[in-house]
Amino acid sequence: MEKTKEEFVQFIRHAMMDKNSNEFIEFYQFLINCFIRADSNMDGQVSVDEFDQLIEEAAHLPRKHGFAPKTSDLYPTDEARQEARAKLFREIDSNQDGHITFDEWLEFTFRHVTRKLHLVDKDLLAGDEATKDEFVAFIQKANDRTTPEYRELFHFLLKCFVDADKDHDGAVQPVEFDAMIEMATAAPRRLGLAPNWSSLYETNDDRVEKRKEIFNAMDANGDGNISFDEWLKYVTEHIVGKVGTQ
Repeated sequence: MEKTKEEFVQFIRHAMMDKNSNEFIEFYQFLINCFIRADSNMDGQVSVDEFDQLIEEAAHLPRKHGFAPKTSDLYPTDEARQEARAKLFREIDSNQDGHITFDEWLEFTFRHVTRKLHLVDKDLLAGDEATKDEFVAFIQKANDRTTPEYRELFHFLLKCFVDADKDHDGAVQPVEFDAMIEMATAAPRRLGLAPNWSSLYETNDDRVEKRKEIFNAMDANGDGNISFDEWLKYVTEHIVGKVGTQ
């Protein structure tokens, strides 16, 4: 589950938003792996003596990217750490049986991470909280590939591509293309920076025909598929450049 900061932010946002998403499945698997490794006597539960390892492993990535303090910064002494961990253990142990089951651990972690999302900047590309000015300012900065904004845009476009690639062959075919366009343009449409397709095309057939034209323009090597680099190049040249000059 090693990720860059940008990947981690995108991952957590999507995992917390949708329990049916691939991100939540990965989040679930990560937590159960932490749980199993902490369960040293393999009884299917985590005791208070095993709890410290569980917390330390689960906190590794948030700490790495600055979203959680180090243990040494939180507790001045080992005694203070043990006391605080014992208190947290009792809070997670909802039925007070002296052990933490995986469902208790999962429920606590999901609630905890959801509450911490305020530490992450607004999701200007896929969320619905951005203003038009914020979105335009973000895209203007994303025109520079050395910026954090460009890296966030890169990972957003990658997610659109991966989600559209339903057969997992590493390319987007015409039948998958429409969904990718809709995902990527949701925010600019909501903010009035791009028209809804219903105002662009009189009929669905018109829409399909126009999307074929865009697909062919994006398919630089003419192989009938869109690769991620073709998608990225087209969006950054035709769409990001346009919005970035507003």
